[in-house]
Amino acid sequence: MTQKELIEIIQQHFPDQGESIIRSSLNRALSDFTAKTAITDAVATDTIVKDKRMYDLDPGMLTIKRVEIDSVQIPRLVTPPVKGDLD
Repeated sequence: MTQKELIEIIQQHFPDQGESIIRSSLNRALSDFTAKTAITDAVATDTIVKDKRMYDLDPGMLTIKRVEIDSVQIPRLVTPPVKGDLD
């Protein structure tokens, strides 16, 4: 079903609602749904700095599926980092 079809159905039940408000509400609902169901995928890149192990991530990033450096997949850290790494 297209967004236009959804808007038409909603306007049948709520004839006073404008198309832009309905479209905005549908987009917000879609964003909420994809965030809760982890449908969206994104790729982030960063510059590697020598002797640096911790990097800030985009706050919109919900989960990290894998990390690669020069096309080599980095194994997931399964224990907490050493205290010195957190300073």
